[in-house]
Amino acid sequence: MRKRQMLTLITAVTLGMSLLSGCSKSSGQAENTTTAGSAVSSSAETKTSETSGNNDLKVVREAVMSNNLDQWLAIIGTEKGFFEDEGVKLEVTEFAAGINTVDAIVTGQADIGVLADYAAVNRIGNTQDKTNLRILFRLAQGAGNSLYVNPDKVKDLSDLAGQGFLTLPGTAWDYWNAVTYEKAGIPEDQQNLVRVDSSQAGLAVMTTGQGVAFWAGGVDAKKLEEAGMKPLVSMDEIGLYTDQYLISSTEYLAENPETIESFVKALKTTQEWVEENTDEASEILENKLKVPKQQFIDKFGNYKMDLDFPEEAVEHFDGIKAWALENGKFAKDYDVNDFTDLTAIKKLYPDKVAE
Repeated sequence: MRKRQMLTLITAVTLGMSLLSGCSKSSGQAENTTTAGSAVSSSAETKTSETSGNNDLKVVREAVMSNNLDQWLAIIGTEKGFFEDEGVKLEVTEFAAGINTVDAIVTGQADIGVLADYAAVNRIGNTQDKTNLRILFRLAQGAGNSLYVNPDKVKDLSDLAGQGFLTLPGTAWDYWNAVTYEKAGIPEDQQNLVRVDSSQAGLAVMTTGQGVAFWAGGVDAKKLEEAGMKPLVSMDEIGLYTDQYLISSTEYLAENPETIESFVKALKTTQEWVEENTDEASEILENKLKVPKQQFIDKFGNYKMDLDFPEEAVEHFDGIKAWALENGKFAKDYDVNDFTDLTAIKKLYPDKVAE
């Protein structure tokens, strides 16, 4: 069986992933810090759950992924006063990727971060004997990406055999592509993965003809369409979706149970308000992030928001974990329930958690 052909393409600029890339690239640098939803300077040395000078609000330091659902909810919830109503002063630091938000927890810069399913599976798998990270709950499900193809070369999934299929190695794209090949019935010796290091690089490879297919959404999808690529199938159509989780540390959770409950209640209120007021929520984001509100309206439509961790979420996590373990992403199996702390949502929303 021949080895899969790989092409590595390095670019000078690494961009944040699209809507559902969910935590796949690492920048190691905070891009900016916001307090109360507007851009200001803020010290990363704020003590965990420190009482602020604003009516004794409890400070919660949330590290968010740029242009991702967690960032949008933080902005909207702060703008509408939902966090303050629950006694929380939310301090938000923006990072290029979800994995960076978790690094911020580990280094003491943040109390809460975000990871998508594939990144969480691998982070826990590779640190399971020493990690203090815990999944608090599932924030949302999303399935907004589509498989964009060169329409002159790919008209059916089976046409991917032997042709360049783009992946961002070490990210959810590895898993998405594996499922795509499985659905297409393409054996390993006919799989031709083309490695790129960013969505920007993927666009370049697609337009030069070295690649014929790439999972993309949001701005990346629009750029591919402008370059003449066409969507072949959606994630929904082949049974793919992405779960996002909020993450914290055992130490923070043990020391701040009431603050976490207040944060969870405010976040739940924000989610419910967004679902009932998507147009106004998108206007808030347009004003804060300077992106047309229609893009946010479209993106919210790709998410099923909730704060939960039911049996279905466990099974989804375990399915990705089984694939990752089989493909050598980490050395030994583990039980996801050993790396969750569902105390807050069990107390507040007991019907949202697996028994």
